[in-house]
Amino acid sequence: MDLVKIQGLTVQALIGVFDFERHEKQRLILDLDMHTCLQKAASSDNVEDTIDYGKVAQRLTEIAASSSYYLLEALAKEMIDTIFAEFGPDKMTLTVNKPDILKEANNVAISMTRERN
Repeated sequence: MDLVKIQGLTVQALIGVFDFERHEKQRLILDLDMHTCLQKAASSDNVEDTIDYGKVAQRLTEIAASSSYYLLEALAKEMIDTIFAEFGPDKMTLTVNKPDILKEANNVAISMTRERN
């Protein structure tokens, strides 16, 4: 299986369980691996035969901007469900990084992997 990757996509989201997190959007950094067959795109040289990572990045940015979840897990689930429905990868892993939340740590993150049923 081939792979389309987006690494280090910075988005803004209203997210968090603490009161201070609910007042303004926070920076999140997304890493996404989308497993799909790239053979047709490699032969045709046509973006319509692959997963358009520009459109995926735009969609993830839109989802984050309009969200108001408490948990990273809930935001990640919406993102994964949307990417599966709109872009059709066979399998994907999404990591949502929240680098600015703990001053004692460089980063906090969750990763979710899902396969098409």
